[in-house]
Amino acid sequence: MNQQLIFNNDFAIASNAAAISFSCLVAGLKVRCFIPIPATLSAADFLQQVQADSFYWEDVAEAAIAADTYNSAGEIWLTGND
Repeated sequence: MNQQLIFNNDFAIASNAAAISFSCLVAGLKVRCFIPIPATLSAADFLQQVQADSFYWEDVAEAAIAADTYNSAGEIWLTGND
């Protein structure tokens, strides 16, 4: 288990970003992660799907953080293809 990376169980709809958001602590710093909501799903349905697949998204986020794919705002944006 990577103690430098701790995921919070705070999945939520970020309506201003049209995405699902969650956070993690990276060496003590809070990082926001976002997953764009597909046009084919409602926000609520996609939130349920992401929560059910939370371990998958945490793995994807861990890889994106390791690859240093932060945007200029210090956020990580994910897709299922990451």
